[in-house]
Amino acid sequence: MRTILVFNDNSSEAANASEFAVNIAQKVKADILILNLLKQGEKVPVQISTKHENTLVENATNTGLPGYLYSLSKNNGFKPVISDIDASEFTVENICELVIRKDIWLMVKGLESVHVTHSALIQINVQSILNRVACPLLLIPGKYQQRHFENIAYAVDMRYFRKHIMRFLAELARVYHANLIVEHLSAKGLPHLDDKYALSLFDDAVKAKIKYDKIYFNNIKERNLNAAMDVIVNTLHADLLAFANHRFHFEEVFGQNINDTLPEQIPVPAIIFPC
Repeated sequence: MRTILVFNDNSSEAANASEFAVNIAQKVKADILILNLLKQGEKVPVQISTKHENTLVENATNTGLPGYLYSLSKNNGFKPVISDIDASEFTVENICELVIRKDIWLMVKGLESVHVTHSALIQINVQSILNRVACPLLLIPGKYQQRHFENIAYAVDMRYFRKHIMRFLAELARVYHANLIVEHLSAKGLPHLDDKYALSLFDDAVKAKIKYDKIYFNNIKERNLNAAMDVIVNTLHADLLAFANHRFHFEEVFGQNINDTLPEQIPVPAIIFPC
């Protein structure tokens, strides 16, 4: 049985991501493991930074998350086993060992809409975890309410295409009956591919090897990656963006590390795959 791991810091963003995780678990028939980064009942001091001021607020606790998530699933198809674990004393190394030992299929984390510093997360760097494990990390914007995928976009230079990423995305797209679009974006410093050659790479790498009838291809010539992301999200209506960790487009969009918020040009969930 597959397992989805959810990072829980008792924030509203974590609760929102947990609800999304339940939806995915029901679609792919997976169980859910909630990783509690705070002791149950402990409140989270949150430092919110905006352009104008810093405001200290106290976040509410969510001590009944497993029960709440089970209530969401009990009358709606597959019922995942939902369990939790006290990880308040865990280090990054402890979490990585857990992910590997339990063969976690997907990690899920909610991200804030504004920059927030949670004391519970000072020692837990999800980028460090992603760098050391073999499963992808799904990042959910804090106020994102959609609970399904319609257009999944894989941003990649076809010269560095990763088949294992495409297989995972095709499986996810299949259960949602979603479109899966390979968005070719030439890596910084490399020449554009002409349409005929780009399409031949796509046919060889994807059409001949990935069995899914709703896979499409775009050869995007835009060099400004922020502008390209705007087109992919707002014009092509992508509601999940996929990247390979520390490869070309990931670092142009995220920088060297995943922070507490998604970049402004990504208002939808993003999934990051180990290389």
